[in-house]
Amino acid sequence: MSKNWRQKVLEHFQAPFYHITMVSDPNSLLQDEVIVSELHKLGIEIVEFHDRATFRYWYESQYRHKSLNKFLLIRPKSDSINDIPYDVWVQGHQISLSKSELFPNLSASIVRELDSRTLDALSFIDDFPSNKSDSCTIDFLLRRIFKLSYDSIDTAAECILLCINRHLLHYSMPEVIEEYLKSALINKEFINPQVAVSEIFSSSETLFSFLQREWNSFLEDGASKNHAFSDPMLQNTLAGLFRIGILTPSIINNENLSESLYFGVKRDEVNSRISSIIEHISQIEKLLEFEVDRRGWIELIQLYSSAKSITFQLESTDNTTKKLRKLEQVIEERFMVWLNSHYGALASLTDLHAPVMLHKVAEYVQLQGSSKIAIIVMDGMSFVQWSQIRTDLQHYFNFIENGTFAWIPTITSVSRQAIFSGEIPRTYYASIHTTANEEKEWKTCWTRYGVSPIHISYEKSLGKVEYNHSEIKALSKSSTKVAGLVVDIIDKLTHNTIQGQIGMHSQISIWLRTGYLRSLLRDLLDAGFDVYITSDHGNKESVGIGAIREGVLANTKGERVRIYNTEVLRDRAAEKYSSQKWKKSGLPDEFHVLLAKSGEAYVKEGEVVVSHGGASIEEVIVPFVRVKKRMG
Repeated sequence: MSKNWRQKVLEHFQAPFYHITMVSDPNSLLQDEVIVSELHKLGIEIVEFHDRATFRYWYESQYRHKSLNKFLLIRPKSDSINDIPYDVWVQGHQISLSKSELFPNLSASIVRELDSRTLDALSFIDDFPSNKSDSCTIDFLLRRIFKLSYDSIDTAAECILLCINRHLLHYSMPEVIEEYLKSALINKEFINPQVAVSEIFSSSETLFSFLQREWNSFLEDGASKNHAFSDPMLQNTLAGLFRIGILTPSIINNENLSESLYFGVKRDEVNSRISSIIEHISQIEKLLEFEVDRRGWIELIQLYSSAKSITFQLESTDNTTKKLRKLEQVIEERFMVWLNSHYGALASLTDLHAPVMLHKVAEYVQLQGSSKIAIIVMDGMSFVQWSQIRTDLQHYFNFIENGTFAWIPTITSVSRQAIFSGEIPRTYYASIHTTANEEKEWKTCWTRYGVSPIHISYEKSLGKVEYNHSEIKALSKSSTKVAGLVVDIIDKLTHNTIQGQIGMHSQISIWLRTGYLRSLLRDLLDAGFDVYITSDHGNKESVGIGAIREGVLANTKGERVRIYNTEVLRDRAAEKYSSQKWKKSGLPDEFHVLLAKSGEAYVKEGEVVVSHGGASIEEVIVPFVRVKKRMG
């Protein structure tokens, strides 16, 4: 087996370390939480070099006088080491990293396009092709890594299966490979059903809409044996899509329908929900068989939250829901271990698919190049609540779903302020206990991206009254180009619920029936905005272990966290109460955090609350969703 690619990268950083190392990293190999975490463990501080003025200020104020005790790694964002100031440049040691050096037996131009998961899979392979041309490398990757046998497609069922498997890949497929694969399929013609290969191959949104429409038509026409959906292998895959909630069962009255097709028919609600939970559990267990990475945790919380939301629709607890609760304990334990090792690396990472952390939301959206942007922050919304909301809205909108990491402690004044300031909490230490500066910070943030303040709107406390189009600032002023909107109804429900998360589920259902969110999304889209939904933190159902009176609590009911001005006071409290001391990743110096353990809260002993502030997966990983008008 080949040496792990991360080990090859880390071999460039061996003791004794240079005080200043400048790294040319055009393929973003240092944008990996494992590598960054390992460098941190070695005592190496990583600094992104954006421009001379910003770097010079940081270097003179934070580094120069402490340089004898620090090892600095400078990574130019432009990938040009020559941009670094000369007096720093002459002191430094230069390193160049490249993906092509990691896998010299494959085409360099193709390897440069591969994501870290694909590199992980390649690290387990020894028998590389003898020919390193682009086409041979692509063929090798399609067969050995992506497991797509593209040259043996003869039927519509096989073509649809390949397209489904392509969109369910755990790897990001580079455009050059996608085009190669598409060209191999594009000339094939299929009649029943008529398949627009180029469309369903390129877009998961188009594919799943096609499958939904075609499935309804297939059943209405009597489930013809000549139709692709009669293929047993395709049926097995479709059944999984129905159970996981990607496809919706059809309503049809046909007594002659084969039982083998019942997986896609709306029949017994209870059994359908239990089957769906079982499918979700199976997918989660598969993820947990391996070491879960940053993107894996996002996939896992999506699956877990969807299953948990479904359990709230069941009238009683069965063995399946009990199994999900036991699985929750495993998830929380594994997630906390991962957080302790890798959370500190996340703040510096970027991702093409979504902002890695909340302070990168504005930067990510700005890079998409939209002329009008609306970011809706659903204060306090976890993936559990998003699963419920998505189900309600999916008949009206399409969603491109991802996740992002909140700041710990997961309280509004810390994590929501990160969204609107575009900064890490350390930079807004003077206002870290309040959200009063958010509008000013939001406008300052977007001014840095060249948007005039007169084109920027901010509003909060939305969702609590009947929807009124004319009262939404972003809609009442046609000049608005960037809109920040805080809908805080879920956070209000969180702090007032008396029946835990199942009670919240009922209250959110009532709120959704008012149509507020649906109307807001519709009007923003109609006004030409590209619309995104995210949250500042999630929430966790917990049981009280007793109130802690000392310490400072920010202006929120963060009942799973206490904040101290000194480390001594925090550590003293940690000895007295069931808790965890949190490392100061990105936090101000005089901000010492004590977190409640999973499922516990600092309230009256035995009291059940839904709260936040801690580091459970439901609090830390929150939705980041692009909303689009529904097709068809």
